[in-house]
Amino acid sequence: MRVPQPIGYVRLQESLDELGETSADVALLFWILAILFFGLGDTVSSFMVFSQDGNEPNPNMRWSLGLLADGLLGFVLVKTAAITILYAIAFLWEGAHRWMIPIVLILAGVYLITNNMLVFLDIR
Repeated sequence: MRVPQPIGYVRLQESLDELGETSADVALLFWILAILFFGLGDTVSSFMVFSQDGNEPNPNMRWSLGLLADGLLGFVLVKTAAITILYAIAFLWEGAHRWMIPIVLILAGVYLITNNMLVFLDIR
């Protein structure tokens, strides 16, 4: 038995809508992980290193440490601005490519946390 055209189109549209919702859920998960690793994890592990008289090799982040009295707020503001700008770019970037930015941030965050912990534990 042949399926009438309108029913086939409706089912296809429903499937595409479900795929779009799933894609948005996965992208949201990647952004949450990016914020946890790159935002929170790197910030906490960096300040652990700073507590042992470590320094910040990135000149932009080193500059942010001097913005405000304690350094933490400036560091957090610059990280928040960077993540916000990258999120806006990813949001405007259509297709599956918008996953690349949070994935790169996750990988960068894992690298930075690992590096900071090696310095903090004086393993390097």
